[in-house]
Amino acid sequence: MGMVWDILWKTLADLKEPKILVRLFVPLVAGLVLVSLLGYGLFGLFLSSEPSPFVQALELWWQQAENSLQSIPLIGAVLVWLLSAVIAVTAGVIGVLVGSYLVLLFAMVIAGLMSDTLVRVVRDKHYPGLEYHGHGSVWRMLSQLALYGLVLLLLLIITLPVMFIPGINAVWFWWLGFLFFRYGMVLDVGSIILPQRLFEQEKPLTNWTPTLLLLIFYMLSLVPVLSLFAPMLAVIALAHYFFDRLTQAQATGQV
Repeated sequence: MGMVWDILWKTLADLKEPKILVRLFVPLVAGLVLVSLLGYGLFGLFLSSEPSPFVQALELWWQQAENSLQSIPLIGAVLVWLLSAVIAVTAGVIGVLVGSYLVLLFAMVIAGLMSDTLVRVVRDKHYPGLEYHGHGSVWRMLSQLALYGLVLLLLLIITLPVMFIPGINAVWFWWLGFLFFRYGMVLDVGSIILPQRLFEQEKPLTNWTPTLLLLIFYMLSLVPVLSLFAPMLAVIALAHYFFDRLTQAQATGQV
């Protein structure tokens, strides 16, 4: 844990660096523009659209189910109330998580576009003279990330019944999101800094220092507005960690 706190402190201290501070406002400005465009677009779509056949069929099914449950003597009204509460809570939890994940994904894209320059700023300030070359290519990284995302999506579809269990649905959906966040951030920053062999040693989920660091920033991403900054902060923190590991590896002749 000592190394985790040390890297967090360095990351927070780096926010005073003008080159980093300016870049932190990029996702905020881009997010405000995107939210404004989506807001106007969705409002116009709401005014000009009619309920889809699927929505109408769903409403009809619910009305029929409600009538059937209410016809049960004594407990019919209670069952309707319980079912309505479960559906409302499930829809609310899924809605909040999906919304936060969309914002986080958008912020991850912005951070990915700026990760190379952020890594360079961290190197120039804290590790001057350290040579790093990374490995792979952008297209390889994107293909790996897309494949991993498809695997998680398939896992979500297979476990879809879990999404209707209050409490467990939030934890499971949250955990899948963290797996994608961690994989994407480690892949992005690690491919910029580390050679292939050292990266393979550092990327496992059981490597607790980057996992705990990213868990903290992932928790931060669930807070409105702060979610726009979490991936950028994660890039800075991972840059510190990977540069430390690269320094140690070069000193001991591992690379």
